[in-house]
Amino acid sequence: MFRINIPEDAGIFRIAALEFAAYTERMTGVRPEITTDFDGDLVVLGSESENPFTAQLLLDKKFPFLGIRSGSDDYFLKSLREGNRTLLLLGGGRPRALLYAVYAFFEQNGCAYFWDGDIVPRSELSLLGYDLTCSPRFEYRGIRYFAHRGLHRFQAEQWTLDDWKKEIDWILKKRLNLFMLRIGLDDLFQKAFPDIVPYPEDNIPPEKQFERSFNDRTHFWSLLERGKLRKALLNYAFERDLLHPEDTGTMSHWYSRTPKEFLDKKNPPFIPQFSQGYGEPSGLVWDIRQDEWLENYFKLTETHIREYGRGEIFHTIGLAEREVSEDKRVNHLWKLYAYRRIIGRLRKSYPDAPLLIASWDFCNNKWSDAEMKELIASFDPRNTIVFDYTSDSDTEEFWFMNWSIYRKFPWIFGIFEAYEPCTELCGNYDTIKRRLSLAADDPFCKGMVIWPENAHGDTLLYEFFAANAWTPEYVDIADFLPVFCSKRYPERTAEMLNLWNAFLPAIRCGYWTNNGYGGVIWAHLNGNWKNVLYNENDIGQIKIINDRVQGCIAPLTEAFRILSETDLSDPFICRDAIDMARSAASRMFQYGYVQLPLRRLS
Repeated sequence: MFRINIPEDAGIFRIAALEFAAYTERMTGVRPEITTDFDGDLVVLGSESENPFTAQLLLDKKFPFLGIRSGSDDYFLKSLREGNRTLLLLGGGRPRALLYAVYAFFEQNGCAYFWDGDIVPRSELSLLGYDLTCSPRFEYRGIRYFAHRGLHRFQAEQWTLDDWKKEIDWILKKRLNLFMLRIGLDDLFQKAFPDIVPYPEDNIPPEKQFERSFNDRTHFWSLLERGKLRKALLNYAFERDLLHPEDTGTMSHWYSRTPKEFLDKKNPPFIPQFSQGYGEPSGLVWDIRQDEWLENYFKLTETHIREYGRGEIFHTIGLAEREVSEDKRVNHLWKLYAYRRIIGRLRKSYPDAPLLIASWDFCNNKWSDAEMKELIASFDPRNTIVFDYTSDSDTEEFWFMNWSIYRKFPWIFGIFEAYEPCTELCGNYDTIKRRLSLAADDPFCKGMVIWPENAHGDTLLYEFFAANAWTPEYVDIADFLPVFCSKRYPERTAEMLNLWNAFLPAIRCGYWTNNGYGGVIWAHLNGNWKNVLYNENDIGQIKIINDRVQGCIAPLTEAFRILSETDLSDPFICRDAIDMARSAASRMFQYGYVQLPLRRLS
């Protein structure tokens, strides 16, 4: 059995060596020794800039200079014969890329990685035959975890540290490099303002004053425990060289409320607000025209960096979904002003760090082309990136081609995997194909991300995203499905491809729009039909949904017949079959639902 050579038994080298040893044991039944010695057959971890043994092999011209970019996610696998022994060299441009190389080796030997488990065949391993270098198309590849409530599978707020470790490992196996915890501020106020905001005595956060409302965010664990969890999971991620954007700017929002104690004792002034959402004192934006209150916001950012984060990359929502004034121009000037204030304060402390500008406001509030041009012109392209995670909306008026960024300004392409009420399989695959092809052809497009309001609602879409985030070569879901099935069901690929194709029409006709997931369907489940019938926009949306869904209903008879004959003893197949069935049932419900108003109109 070969041994695993590392330059030092610490840090990313030990992490990578332990992973290589663990997967080797799962495949062969034998666990290789980890060593800093150089004798015998070796798996050598670390590039020539990290491992002296690799460096000497290069300088002795035992292998060519590979041109891996320093600081990048490039990685390599290289086999060598030296005398009568075999060497396999693995390395990358930065620490996490070494892990990419480790996971790539086992993937080359039949392993496959999914959020709900790995496929690891029993097999012998050879160190010969590898000559591979890989570079990603997109610099940033990540997931945005959100602060909703629901079943454990779907909602990151319920995950334990073990759950998060499994998730972070999966992120690395899929060669992603960025993740965002959009799940609230946890105990930042307690740490930033300890003399003002105490820890609650029980498991009731300060915002519980809005009992049983949209703003009720009672935590599963106390704030103190949540802080410990955040610290541990971010440490685990940082040890593996992942990026986590630091929130900065006007962070008062639904999932990051201002505690009542802070409001009572500090009595912050607020900026004007015309819109109703987040209109409670805990959700209002402090008056950042005053330096004191801009500094108090930045104190939260600095506290997170000190207690939990790293300050490598930042993120802001600006004024997000708020309207400051009914005067459209005044409102827009406030938005521009807020960005300038936030960026100005950030640059005093972090002049060069990348800043992600969240796109939700552009998309949700339907900024005009002229407004977008004005905004983009105020940003510095050297350190500012438009962070668009809504590129799969079918609304043509409000997307990146109208934002004065295409081939002009750094930006990130994103998929928004439906709103929180939807846990089914869905995906606007036709629109994604067209738009992702544009993004891949734009050198200013720096990344690809996914925002699943439900973390694991859609296994197919997750895998489709992860594959294309590295290199967008499977932008057509029809091209990706055979690849997906061959990896997830190696013994039953053809059978499962047939089943997926049977349900695919129902899957691809369910997706979100700027008017909500499924148009007005989920928004009107409590059913004020009089308002629906007399609202021209709602009726128009209902007709759109009807036209979209009706074509996928008839083929479901054959899809369910195929499903009824499928052996569900494999856990992956059982889970996916249930997801297909409930997704199809949702389409049938949607179709039946829209018939009611349409038939009353006829």
